[in-house]
Amino acid sequence: MNKTGMLFQVMTTIGTRMVVLFGAFLVSVILARLLGPEGKGIITAVLVIPTLVVTIADLGIRQASAYFIGTKAYRYEDIVSSLIFLWMMTSLISIAVVSVILALQYGGKYDWKILAACIMTIPVNLGIQYLRGIMQGRGRIGSINKVEIIKTFLNFTILLLLVWLFGMGVLGAALTQLLMALFTLGYSIKLLIGEVKIKLRYIHPLPLQLIRKGFSFAFALFIIQMNYRVDIVILEYFTNISEVGIYSVGTNLSELIWQLPAAVGLILFSRSANSDSAQAAVESTARLIRMVIPFLIVFGLFFWLLAPLLIGLLYGADFAASGIVIRYLLPGILVMVIFKLIHSDLSGRGAPLVSLNVSLIALAVNLVLNLLLIPRMGAIGSAIASSVSYSIAGLSFVWIYARRESIRVRDVLVLNREDWELIKQKLAIRRFGINKIS
Repeated sequence: MNKTGMLFQVMTTIGTRMVVLFGAFLVSVILARLLGPEGKGIITAVLVIPTLVVTIADLGIRQASAYFIGTKAYRYEDIVSSLIFLWMMTSLISIAVVSVILALQYGGKYDWKILAACIMTIPVNLGIQYLRGIMQGRGRIGSINKVEIIKTFLNFTILLLLVWLFGMGVLGAALTQLLMALFTLGYSIKLLIGEVKIKLRYIHPLPLQLIRKGFSFAFALFIIQMNYRVDIVILEYFTNISEVGIYSVGTNLSELIWQLPAAVGLILFSRSANSDSAQAAVESTARLIRMVIPFLIVFGLFFWLLAPLLIGLLYGADFAASGIVIRYLLPGILVMVIFKLIHSDLSGRGAPLVSLNVSLIALAVNLVLNLLLIPRMGAIGSAIASSVSYSIAGLSFVWIYARRESIRVRDVLVLNREDWELIKQKLAIRRFGINKIS
């Protein structure tokens, strides 16, 4: 099979994502069991600000660099040099900003070592993001998958050592994030080293071009991330840290669903950035969404039925309410998969802001509903608010995408005769291959 072909990349990426999901699932269970609702709530709350700031500080440079490398708009060596310069600048500014925010919000409330560990993840995660952009622009999906596998292994191993074996509690969980990121950064550098001579120099006007192009990516992604995370901030304000822990287990487990198909968005972005035809990119994206939807529906129904049982067996009675959180979140999570795939295609073609108006409306809905429902319903109210917001974003974006690309909505959502023929053809080839081998 052609290792640069889309089918091979989709298969290997999905395989990688399954390993990553299983690892994330194990980590979530272990962390919840070892820390309890309160400890889980603390680490979730403290990491919200650094995560959001990394999204902002990234400035969309990861996507912009992938776009420029894919379209060959600038020399590869010049792009890498500019990325190093920008990484240093954004890291210093981000550390200063987050330090002030966390000191004001949590100073004296939580151990300063926990806050420091979370702050120091910022420059490391920014470095990983920029390197990922280089790999994506060069179509090195295999390298990205390797990094994800290593990161999953590190997360699981370091967590067991620090939180379980050494009993370091929330501090151990925070240090796990830092050490995992450091080792992942080192491995990413190893994969790319030797491809280009690395020189730290300012190449006018490339850094400004990366920022200008990246700003649209960053702003769109920031609004999307805000829609994912704003509920945590409001929930902590109106309830307590244990309620945040219960909600975080529900969201973490629910969001695992969109990881498998959304991982393919990585390939869509790379393919769209390197595509000479917008029509080909649209056809590929629409076909992928049509193929994914039946699996989402079946898996979603299965997960909805078993969620409370799984939570009880894996996390314990303390997290029983997380099962109800999952049930309310599921409809919105499933629709959001479609949103993410469309956004990947448009971003790869240099148009990330198409989703902005939809994302802003969805964020406003999320904010209003959270403020109305959380004081009365706690984590359940937050789950309802998020699900409604995600559904509005996903369904509206499908309609906008269809109009923009001059196709029908059903062409995005409903399997057609050609899809069925393709499925039959693939199944026939596989069956023939198996029979031939036997």
